[in-house]
Amino acid sequence: MMRTWSRRFGILFVVCDIVVARAFGQTTTTAPPPPVQTQSSPTLFGANFDLEGSSRDKGATVGAGSAPEDDTVPATTSSPEPGPPKRRGEFTFAPIPLINPSIGNGGGAGVLYTMRLAEHDASPPSSFGLAGFGTGSGSWGLGLGGRFYLKNDRYRILTGGGGGEFNYNFFGVGSAAGASGISIPLSQRSRAFLVEPKMRVFARWYLGPRYHLITNRISLGSHNLNPDDLPIPLPGDLKFQTAALGLRLQRDTSDSAFYPRRGSLLDLTADFFSPAVGAARTYRNLTVDYDKYLSLGDKSVFAIHGSVCTVTDEAPFFDICELGMTKDLRGYQTGQFRDHRMLVGQVEYRRELFWSVGVVAFAGAGAVGKTFNQFGDAEPGGGFGVRYTLAKRNHINLRVDYAWGDASHATYVSLGEAF
Repeated sequence: MMRTWSRRFGILFVVCDIVVARAFGQTTTTAPPPPVQTQSSPTLFGANFDLEGSSRDKGATVGAGSAPEDDTVPATTSSPEPGPPKRRGEFTFAPIPLINPSIGNGGGAGVLYTMRLAEHDASPPSSFGLAGFGTGSGSWGLGLGGRFYLKNDRYRILTGGGGGEFNYNFFGVGSAAGASGISIPLSQRSRAFLVEPKMRVFARWYLGPRYHLITNRISLGSHNLNPDDLPIPLPGDLKFQTAALGLRLQRDTSDSAFYPRRGSLLDLTADFFSPAVGAARTYRNLTVDYDKYLSLGDKSVFAIHGSVCTVTDEAPFFDICELGMTKDLRGYQTGQFRDHRMLVGQVEYRRELFWSVGVVAFAGAGAVGKTFNQFGDAEPGGGFGVRYTLAKRNHINLRVDYAWGDASHATYVSLGEAF
C-alpha cells in the first residue's frame, strides 16, 4: 500500500485512496487492531482525488487535456465551443464518505476549479484543487496543487504539496506475503512537494524534468503489540526521506482531460533518487503506462489501461511497485501485493444513460514479483460502477465503483474516472 504514500504523496494532493492502502484508522482513537489472518473478504471504502494525472493514478486529473494537432493549433476537448475559447471558470465540489469496517470511518471532500488562463489561448483548461480527509482513528490528510496550460498548450506545469498522518496494514513484500492475508498495523506521517514543468517538443509529445521531496516517519500502529514478537518483521525504513530528480515523457492524443472518448496517452516516468538531491539513499524507479480510448457512438466509450513498473533493490518498502491503485486494479487493499516489478492491465466500458447518470463495467488482472522472471500468480479484479456528472462543461464525474478481487471486495467513491 505504500508505494502510493511515497508516489502519491510526492505527486499528489490527495484525499486519499483509502482503498489504496493507507487504510485509515478505526472509529475510535485507538490504533488499528492486532495482526490477524484474513478469514473472510474484507470490504474497503476509499476515495481518490489525484491532481497529478500520474502514471500511477490518473484519478481526477487536473487538465491532462488533449495534445495539439500541430505546433500552432492544439486540439482542446471532444466538443469545442464555437468561436474563441472563453475564460469562464467552473467549480466542482465532492463530499466523499470514507468507511472502512476494519479500521475506521471518516469523511473527505475535494474542490476543483477549472478555467482557461487566457481568453484567446486555445490551451485546455487549467485547474487548481484542494482535498482533505479525516477518520476516527486520527488519520488525516490535506493537499493542494494545480496543473497549468500555457501558450496554446506548448507548456504544461504541475505543482503541489500535501501532508498527513496515515494508519494502514503492512503485509510484507512479495506475492506470497500478500496472499497470506497476515498484516501488522503501521502509522506513517508524511509531507511532500512536487514540481513538474513540461514543454511540447514535437507534435503531441511533451517532455520535462520533475522534482519531488517526501519526508516519512513510520511507527508500529499499536501500543498493544510487542515489536520483538510480530508475525511480520517491522520494516527497516521507519524514518526515511525520499527525493528524486526525474523525467516525464508523454504522448497525449486524448480528446479530454476529464472524460476522454478517443485517442491515447503514453506516459513514461523515471525518477532518480540520490543524496545529491536530498534523498537518504540512491535508487531508481521507472513506470510506463498506456491508456487507449475508443468511442462506441455518442454515449459509449471503451477504455484500456496497461502499466509496467520496475524499481531497483535499494528502494524502501513504501516506494516499490504495488497493486491496488484504482487506475491499475480495483478490489484489493493497495500494498497488499507489492514487490520490485509489476505488470497490470484493466479494461472498462463506460455508458452514459440519461440526465447526468452513467454506468461502467470493468475487469483486469495484475502480478508482482522480485524480477520479471519471478512473478507470482496473477490477481484478478472486476466490478461495476455508477457515474454522476457534477461539472457538465468539462464532464467531471462523481465515481462510485464496487469491485472484487480474489477473496476481497471494495467500494470506491471518488472524483474523476479511474483512468
